[in-house]
Amino acid sequence: MSAICLSRCHKLSETHRQQAFEELSLHLRNALGAAVTRQAWTLEFEGKGFVGTVTLGEAHVECKIKLGTTMRPLKGVITREIEAGLARYLGDIGR
Repeated sequence: MSAICLSRCHKLSETHRQQAFEELSLHLRNALGAAVTRQAWTLEFEGKGFVGTVTLGEAHVECKIKLGTTMRPLKGVITREIEAGLARYLGDIGR
C-alpha cells in the first residue's frame, strides 16, 4: 500500500472544528462511499481502495491515508485534493 501523510496547523475554534469534522465525515460518506467511524477527535474511514484516519486536535490536524493498488496511480491527484481541502477548511496556515 502507498501512503499519504499530511499535517497542518490551524486556528479553528472548537465550534468550527466540530463543523469541519462533520462536513468531512459527510463528504467521505456521500462523495467517496466510505464507512466512517468517529472516536473523540479522530475519524477512521475505509472505502474501495483506501483506508485512513484524520485527527483534528486543538491546533493541529493530521491525515494518514493508505491507498490500495487500484488507487496508487492517483496518489498525486489525491494528495493535491486533500491539500486543497485542508486549505479551504483550515485556512492556508502552518504549511
